[in-house]
Amino acid sequence: MATDSDVRLHAPPSEEITVGCDTATADLLREKATDVLAGLLDGPPAVELTSSCTHALEAAATVLDIREGDEVIVPAFAFPSVANPFGIRGASLRFADCDPATGNITTQEVRRCATERTRAVVCMHYGGVACDVDSLVPLCRDAGWHLIEDAAHGLFGSRSGTPLGRFGTLGAFSFHRTKNISCGDGGALVVNDEALLDRVAVALDKGTNRAAYARGSVAAYEWSGLGSAWRMPDALVPLLAGQLGQHVGIQAARHRIWDVYASELTDWARATGTRLPTVHEGVEHPAHLFWLLLPVHLRRHDFVSHCAERGIEVARHFGSLPRSTFGALAADPADVCPTAGLFGDQLVRLPLHPALSERDVERVLDAVTGFVPEKR
Repeated sequence: MATDSDVRLHAPPSEEITVGCDTATADLLREKATDVLAGLLDGPPAVELTSSCTHALEAAATVLDIREGDEVIVPAFAFPSVANPFGIRGASLRFADCDPATGNITTQEVRRCATERTRAVVCMHYGGVACDVDSLVPLCRDAGWHLIEDAAHGLFGSRSGTPLGRFGTLGAFSFHRTKNISCGDGGALVVNDEALLDRVAVALDKGTNRAAYARGSVAAYEWSGLGSAWRMPDALVPLLAGQLGQHVGIQAARHRIWDVYASELTDWARATGTRLPTVHEGVEHPAHLFWLLLPVHLRRHDFVSHCAERGIEVARHFGSLPRSTFGALAADPADVCPTAGLFGDQLVRLPLHPALSERDVERVLDAVTGFVPEKR
């Protein structure tokens, strides 16, 4: 049973949070939050606040007119939201295996999955650590495919100085309660192609040209395309704006904890054969999560139970999508994806949030390094 002394995977909600404001205030805060995000992302053509990262991806699939007969390549190790928006539109899904060092999709796997029907590739930056966009971007460009970034973990992350979310045609961010910046739920759609701006506005405004009407470009607004109610509700906007105003302190606290884990767990990881996150040169990560990939001879259940007995909550993360109940029906038989299966079976996440004290971090380290594995 959980107690007040337990070290939780995620921080508890703040008791100071209040929800609700008038429309005018919400509009001002929406503009403020959007401007802050645009600044953090080096000024893309547009940043649109959405009701979730999933809805941002659904909007992306709609804007790009993904349809039956198309194929979309998605990561095998990911949350189902990376695939559902495209499957809903009727596209066939191909699952690309991940890099064992980062958990990210690999360009080699994208090439393996590609066919003449490929329309788009979705890359996820796992833990906010950039995937190999240096090779993936030119591959998609030369093939005429859209690259869509699932940057749910990626705010404050970058590759070679370019923020995550800026490499693809469109990018999607998350402000779910588990993310570095949170408003309970919510997301953002980043538009990197100016030619899509009007289509994005229509899609987010329930298929109407409301944005054009608000600018005075048309006398009345009407149904102008496909879309849905994907914009962020007013009630969430003040929470997001408040969190963004604290992002410097939030990020500093998260990086301190991440760095302690990385330095203090190196010897234990080497002794047990456990893999720690890899951050390649030129990559800036946002300290979103810290994971351990246990070797196959260790039982994840034993490790989780060991930590729980010491009041430390650790947890698995995504499973392998092609090995899931529905994914097995949707997957091409060639998409076996063994590394995604390993990540789904053996990965655990350690507590990482700004509310952790130094003593909390010490307790996590004591629990992890005190695990004496019993070989299978």
